[in-house]
Amino acid sequence: MAAPVVILGAGLAGLACALELGRDYVILERDDAVGGTARSNLVGGFTFDVTGHWLHLSDPEVKKLVTDLMGDELVQVARRAEVHSHGVRTPYPFQANTYGLPPTVVAECVLGYFKARELEAKGANLAPRNFEDFIRQRMGDGIARHFMIPYNTKLWTVPPSAMAHTWCGRFVPLPTPEEVVLGALTPRGAGHALGYNSSFYYPKSGGIQTLAERLGAKLAHAPRLSTSIDRIDTSTRTVNGDVRYTSLVSTLPLTELVKRVTDAPESVHTAASQLRSTSVTYWNVGFRGANGPHDAHWVYFPEPHVPFYRAGSASAALPSLAPPGHRSYYVEVAHRTGTACPVSDTQVLAGMREVGLAGAHDEPVVMERRTVPIAYVIMDDAYGPARAHILDWLASRDIVSVGRYGAWTYDSMEGAMVQGREAARRLRRGRI
Repeated sequence: MAAPVVILGAGLAGLACALELGRDYVILERDDAVGGTARSNLVGGFTFDVTGHWLHLSDPEVKKLVTDLMGDELVQVARRAEVHSHGVRTPYPFQANTYGLPPTVVAECVLGYFKARELEAKGANLAPRNFEDFIRQRMGDGIARHFMIPYNTKLWTVPPSAMAHTWCGRFVPLPTPEEVVLGALTPRGAGHALGYNSSFYYPKSGGIQTLAERLGAKLAHAPRLSTSIDRIDTSTRTVNGDVRYTSLVSTLPLTELVKRVTDAPESVHTAASQLRSTSVTYWNVGFRGANGPHDAHWVYFPEPHVPFYRAGSASAALPSLAPPGHRSYYVEVAHRTGTACPVSDTQVLAGMREVGLAGAHDEPVVMERRTVPIAYVIMDDAYGPARAHILDWLASRDIVSVGRYGAWTYDSMEGAMVQGREAARRLRRGRI
């Protein structure tokens, strides 16, 4: 068979690309349902997403698309996010909410912040070489020591000194002096939520997969599900030997795409070998006992003795995601892709009890462990040149690679849809 455009993957990026193209495409999807990692599972009456999938909408076109698709089934929720450190909970982000921490920690964070601003004002800083330099120059040594460095080391599995800083953008909130001072003196801090994720949208029922299903239902051509992508030949422009394409849009992880391209040159394989990522092993956990009215939607855990870096509760945002009188959590541990998760079920449960997510005698009614093999890409020194070399070669062969993993970047669900849409528009203009 032949098609002008073949799309690999029916996650949000692939679905958005197909929707923008309108016709003359084929979607090939390995799984038996659309959504990619924006999927949900029903376990023992609990609805669990593939970890936290809160939807942040700032792009006007994507916002209109989603709200039109979902209608009254979409709710907006004001974020309740916290940081657990030094035995207490403070609002997120840490850098603007130090009230309640030990006085010496508060002083170190506030004084460090203003010392960093003083150095910046004097022009004493060189251009940041890495993420750690960025943190220290923008927020100071105290905030770096007590949250930013330990938390990001747990998340990325490498220290911030081994990462680039150019990706940060809207994902790392930078507080103003007023916000730092008010956040140290009052429990309410600056009185407003900082960061791109200060509120989020979510379906009333069915989990985040409802969004993917609505997108899939709007397509002119249904995806071909349960179809693995085994090989791609750019010289014959075929997928799996029989699906022909004029242009190819891939949402597969970039490293996995390169493995499947039979005629990729050695330089592309070498570049792919330089790309690193983390896996996230996560636990879906359900307990008897409903969430409290002010329970956090998610909590960050920077300290090394806590085995997970983040835990969230979907039922704290929408109680219907758990059976009546119950609550749910997702608990995340990062480890380098290709390595075994170093944390056991027993350690996770003990950690949840230690930080107050579970009582000393609470036993889970549901506890299951799953892994996202490629969850976060590690943006180290090799990242930029290696990624650019691969994407440039693919473009020369009329292949565009998009999405969080296809573009090998750090992005949101909305960002994946924007990438898919823009790929379709470039194809229509005749430019990869």
